[in-house]
Amino acid sequence: MKRIAFMIGDPSGIGPEITVRCLEEYPIPEDIQILLVGDRRSFDRARHIIGSNLAVTAVTNGDPVSGSQRFSFLDIPVEGDEEIPFGAVSRAAGAEVYKSLQKVLGLIDKKLVDGFVFAPFNKEALKKGGCPYPSELEMFKAHFNRPDVPGEISFADPIWTCRVTSHIAVKDISSYMEKERILGTVEFLYKEMQRFGLGEPRIAVSALNPHGGEKGMFGTEEITDIEPAVRAARDLGIEALGPYPADTIFLRLRDGEFDAVVSMYHDQGQVATKLLGFDRGVSIHGGMPVAIATCAHGTAFDIAGTGKARPTALIEALKVVRSSLSGTGS
Repeated sequence: MKRIAFMIGDPSGIGPEITVRCLEEYPIPEDIQILLVGDRRSFDRARHIIGSNLAVTAVTNGDPVSGSQRFSFLDIPVEGDEEIPFGAVSRAAGAEVYKSLQKVLGLIDKKLVDGFVFAPFNKEALKKGGCPYPSELEMFKAHFNRPDVPGEISFADPIWTCRVTSHIAVKDISSYMEKERILGTVEFLYKEMQRFGLGEPRIAVSALNPHGGEKGMFGTEEITDIEPAVRAARDLGIEALGPYPADTIFLRLRDGEFDAVVSMYHDQGQVATKLLGFDRGVSIHGGMPVAIATCAHGTAFDIAGTGKARPTALIEALKVVRSSLSGTGS
């Protein structure tokens, strides 16, 4: 029996609702147990909104449930047991999410869970709730001592992408174009794709400059760093290709010429992947002791509490984490 921790997300947003829908609509395999983590009151409110009779068993400290029970719940109550209103940034909600994240990381340390899926939460609320990190990824990297992890992986079946730089100013991107940084990102993506059962993936590397730099006419980063990184990756046995101009590389990915793309900066990769699969996009936090994934969209405050939100991307995140447990691919 494998066990996946499933955090229900920010009580102010759609997280609890799409968690309930996800578990109702996705057929959980018999060898998987789901440990829900979060504010039980918010979860029950979501069940009422949807009209769900999903049965869960309460547990303490995240201890495994014996027998055939498929869903258990570890309650991390909102401070003061207050009901969080929908549709607004809440310090109390952020504090609850921060405590839930800390609890799950502790369960991973104790080897009580084999994977981790989480519904969306609001980063501003998380900060107001006491989290000292700018994002959950930085929290994971610090907790598991993985400062070398370059960033999150974006996935929209069957497309995989990762980027060399992420949350930095555009004017600073060129200063990060170093052969070892680019090579490290290619290696990271390659190993994570193998972890999820993808065998020998074909990874295309994007150029930084228009038209791939046109042999130095529009920039030299391709010549000095990106091309050498691609050659070094091939020397390691990775089927790395490129660099290819960014304005066509994702069309080739879409058409199946590659399995993945390493882009050079945030929007170069994110604009393309969100256009290709926003409603089913998954963010994977690779390099951690267990597979960690979430839906690529946010808390959708504008429709929270209405029962309209769909769990499509969250189901895809659950599928991805499940695939890591069997190595069968997503």
